[in-house]
Amino acid sequence: MSLHSLTRRLAAVCETAAAAIFAAVCLLNFIQVVGRYAAGSSLNWAEEVMRYSMLWVMMLGGTAAIQRGDHMAVDTLLDALSPRGAHLLRSLLFGIAGIFAALLVWYGWPAALNNARQSAAASGLPMIVPYMALPVGGALMLVQIVLCWLTGFGETRHEEEAY
Repeated sequence: MSLHSLTRRLAAVCETAAAAIFAAVCLLNFIQVVGRYAAGSSLNWAEEVMRYSMLWVMMLGGTAAIQRGDHMAVDTLLDALSPRGAHLLRSLLFGIAGIFAALLVWYGWPAALNNARQSAAASGLPMIVPYMALPVGGALMLVQIVLCWLTGFGETRHEEEAY
């Protein structure tokens, strides 16, 4: 398997997982609204679970966005530079993003372990579940950043696709 296919596969898995979690959040939100207004009662744990689920959506979706070059950026400077200068700047930016992802893993792991014995107030969900979104998402982003760097920064969007 080539590095290009590996980076695309990682992005596809993360994107699919994020979409499935987001669909579950939307369904739970729909059930919550219908229950509140039609039946006069709601699920007391639904909003808490939706909030924690969105952490996972964000971290998994961020991993997929790295591969496609979909993170928000101002690329005026990149466009003004020579190809070599743009490559060097992009390398610097990926390095900074890699450091940030490593910090998510470094600080997120002990935070998750420190909260492993706690449970969420309304749902009873073990708090390690939402806290693990940081180190797991950071590790996935770090892997994706390294893979994209090794393959020439992944698939960058064309200017006409951005509009």
